[in-house]
Amino acid sequence: MTGLVDPRELPPPPSRSPDRPLARSREEIKPLLQLCREGRLYDVERWITEGKPLQLAPDAISRGYRPPSALEVALETGQHSLALLLLRNGYRLDLERHNPLDLALKKRRWDLFDLLLEWGADLKSTSVYAVLETYNPELYARFWAAGYDLTQGHEMGATLGYSTSNRPLLGFAKRHRTEDPRIQTELNIALGYQVREGSEKGISLCLWAGADPHAAAPNRSFAIRADPDPEEDEEDRFIGWSAIEEAVHCDNLDALKRLGPDPARDDFDELYQWAKGGAIVAFLASIQPPKDLTSILEWQLRMMAHPWPGRRDSRWVVEALLSCGVRWVEADPDKVGEIRRSLLKLCDDDLRAILSRLKRDDVCAVDTYLELIHTPSMKRRLVGLKLLKPHVIERRTRSEEVVRTTSAGRVEPPSTSWPDRVWVPRTSTRFDRATLYEQVWSQPVQEVAKSYKISGRGLGKACQRLRVPVPPRGYWARVRNGYKEKKPPLPKLEGPSLQ
Repeated sequence: MTGLVDPRELPPPPSRSPDRPLARSREEIKPLLQLCREGRLYDVERWITEGKPLQLAPDAISRGYRPPSALEVALETGQHSLALLLLRNGYRLDLERHNPLDLALKKRRWDLFDLLLEWGADLKSTSVYAVLETYNPELYARFWAAGYDLTQGHEMGATLGYSTSNRPLLGFAKRHRTEDPRIQTELNIALGYQVREGSEKGISLCLWAGADPHAAAPNRSFAIRADPDPEEDEEDRFIGWSAIEEAVHCDNLDALKRLGPDPARDDFDELYQWAKGGAIVAFLASIQPPKDLTSILEWQLRMMAHPWPGRRDSRWVVEALLSCGVRWVEADPDKVGEIRRSLLKLCDDDLRAILSRLKRDDVCAVDTYLELIHTPSMKRRLVGLKLLKPHVIERRTRSEEVVRTTSAGRVEPPSTSWPDRVWVPRTSTRFDRATLYEQVWSQPVQEVAKSYKISGRGLGKACQRLRVPVPPRGYWARVRNGYKEKKPPLPKLEGPSLQ
């Protein structure tokens, strides 16, 4: 084509001239680009009148440096007249390397953006990031009304999550989140980003816009789903954590308090499992104590035995769990065995601190504690830590004789078996519960202890372990004064057998 089409003499689009020939080399089009950069509009008109090419042919582009196109120069320099002149004279938008609409939005030139749309640019080809970075709520509404998905690629969530400056986008999301569930999801994603960044301001803004801290949000970087169903929607394969779970994972107590965990919507036992600090555990326990303490302890102790890179010491978490007022009771020996195996892998300081708490009756049931420490390997560790005194352990041989083995491994000669008696850890004495019960209620504990050649305190501990009730303080004084005191019955032993 030769000649010039003057934009002032033609009606508005879709009137346009036929396509022009394309340049076969960069040198052929280089003078035109220089004219465009210098804004010499009349020289550009002369170039067009002479029938010279306006664009470089795709097959003429080699690897390496590629110069900007004439339209890119017009958009970068904001020359509306030059852009219109090029479009009127056969300039092809489909040959552009960069989307012209993105360049116009980057320059905040709404007039150039409208001009490109008039000359055939596809609005839906615009980069969602370029749209969101305009800070223009009217433009957001325009794209949304045209059916453009402002949430594609979760760019909205990332934009709101990594910065707090885009208030127009935040307001747009707040107004339209109830109309489009995808926008609500983006707000939830942004809240998770802000929690990980520890931004109090960002958390407040996302909550103001309507983000739900209890809802799990897609997150490809922190997804925890494994082995997804191939027929499952791709978006569902990357369901990550809620903002509350993010706060627990990041050990961000201030954010957790701001988000407000709710037992009706949040799985507190899972939160306890992922807790990385004792303060988090204490705060959660003030709202709802743990339900399945066994599973939580098993997970936390496994983390202590095999810590992840960058994970903090879980000892303080375990101690906080054992101090939250929930008594650990577990009758399944297999579950207790899992916890025992993890405990045996700990260092002496950690094992001493944890077992010192577990041996307390208000922290751990006696039967559970006895099941936890009943193996020889655990008893050897306890003796080494001075948490268990060396004592005589009895076992039966095939000939049904009782062999007495000390904790040091020495085997003593067989002795008479005591089938109706109970062995108490930390002592070498066996007690008959019924006999002991009658003795402590017929005379003071100190007198009974002398018959066993142990201290009164030792006998008291034996009664506590065997669940033998003892007279309360002042009982014998009241009896001597003629008062009749009620004697409680001897309770039955429950849990693993102690005989």
